[in-house]
Amino acid sequence: MLPFNYHHLYYFYMVAKEHSFSKAARTLHVSQPALSAQLKQFENYWDLKLFNRNARNVTLTEEGNMIFNYSKAIFDLGQELADTVVNRKHTEDLRIQLGTSSAVPKAIVEALVQFIYKIKPSANLILRQDRIDSMIEDLMVHKLDLVLNDFSYEMPFEQGIQNHLVGTVPMVFCVSKRLASKFKNIPKDLNGAPLILPTAPDQTYHAMQNYIHTNKIKPKIIAEIQDLELGRMFVAMGKGIGLLNSYAVLNSPERRDLVILKDKSNFKINDTIYLIKRERKIPHPLITQVIETFRLR
Repeated sequence: MLPFNYHHLYYFYMVAKEHSFSKAARTLHVSQPALSAQLKQFENYWDLKLFNRNARNVTLTEEGNMIFNYSKAIFDLGQELADTVVNRKHTEDLRIQLGTSSAVPKAIVEALVQFIYKIKPSANLILRQDRIDSMIEDLMVHKLDLVLNDFSYEMPFEQGIQNHLVGTVPMVFCVSKRLASKFKNIPKDLNGAPLILPTAPDQTYHAMQNYIHTNKIKPKIIAEIQDLELGRMFVAMGKGIGLLNSYAVLNSPERRDLVILKDKSNFKINDTIYLIKRERKIPHPLITQVIETFRLR
């Protein structure tokens, strides 16, 4: 016989997760008074106070935090079990949920997608782009299986987040063909030159600030663009010099219209690409294969 009602445990988990009885009630499709009554029974069972209630939100007591940590592990594992059963029932249509950051060039996303279909042509791929924090949240609850990002995402070890480096790609100064003759001596010719950069806090933005300081140059920054594809488009239009991912440049449709400028300084700027996953009790076979074998060449 179960030591307590797991239905009550799930109600407790949702209230603790949402920090609100009203939000949890809407998610669970129950009335707030009914939810409060169920949670009162749950507290009576343990003979403990689990919530600190106030007008704005709900916080957990020390005992509530302890029970929440156990409940989270239970329901995370339950979701993993459900995902595993679904995938095993459809082995010829194995699903992979992939998230990607806008800072990762589309050419790299395309390389990963082609790799997945090469090793599993019948894979059911779900692909979306979002903020890294949102994607990590979805990774934690198995709404995503894998995240492609331009930096590792550090979390406490017990959260099970794993970062796998799949490529280190040099960043290069790039310009349209019709402007290339003006910029033959880099970094000197960057003085006063129109420059297109990634937005802060992108890692290459900070590296570029170091580059400017080290080489004592003063470019004219005309644009800061989060989406690297748009940045490459600005360069192809002849708007200025862009700091671009060399893999994306060499695999771009505008390759013939772009010139990579030779940099005479010894300062190197690299873009790192990571695959991020959460550790599972039962490994996802396709994810395991991708992590072990996908590398940018």
